[in-house]
Amino acid sequence: MFDTHRLGLPVDVVVRAAERLRAGPLHDLVLTHLRGVWRDPDGLEADPGARHVASATTDLVRALLVPAAHAEEAAAVRSVMDETLLTRIMTYARRHLADRGLTPERIAAEHAVSVRRLYVLLSGAGLSLEQWLITERLGKAREMPASARYDRLTVAAIAARCGFGSPGHFSRRFQAAHGVAPSEWRRLRREEARGAAG
Repeated sequence: MFDTHRLGLPVDVVVRAAERLRAGPLHDLVLTHLRGVWRDPDGLEADPGARHVASATTDLVRALLVPAAHAEEAAAVRSVMDETLLTRIMTYARRHLADRGLTPERIAAEHAVSVRRLYVLLSGAGLSLEQWLITERLGKAREMPASARYDRLTVAAIAARCGFGSPGHFSRRFQAAHGVAPSEWRRLRREEARGAAG
């Protein structure tokens, strides 16, 4: 799925890593990410953010392979882990958006960095952690009312599943971001779906 040029790794590194992948701390994270990517490849390919997903996926696979291949070469491992830190942090945060306990302290601890380093890293990428998390949560919340899978969920349940502390706070944020209340968004999406089906 990845050519070695894109990964920036020689074939012998990939071969050495293959025997040790499951033992690495990133194995489950990368596996979950890859399964998510391949769940709807056509839809993802049409998305404007596809280029960024491809880049993030490559970084995650590199972060999995290099430590497994060079377990004894601490400097090489540290270099790749540093290069892929932002990608790993963002992937981790996206996987835990529903968790209201997703604090800067927890994110930093999960990646063995200080909270200060976490903020410096995000700032260097032009991101505010709080705003980025809210944007990601609102993006998730925007998709849920439009999906038949979540048809029976109340607005309060959607708010909880997207990591918002209260339905009121969620509704205000959603309306500010999308111009309509979550319940109205759901009604509009249902009308669109009925129109497309008819």
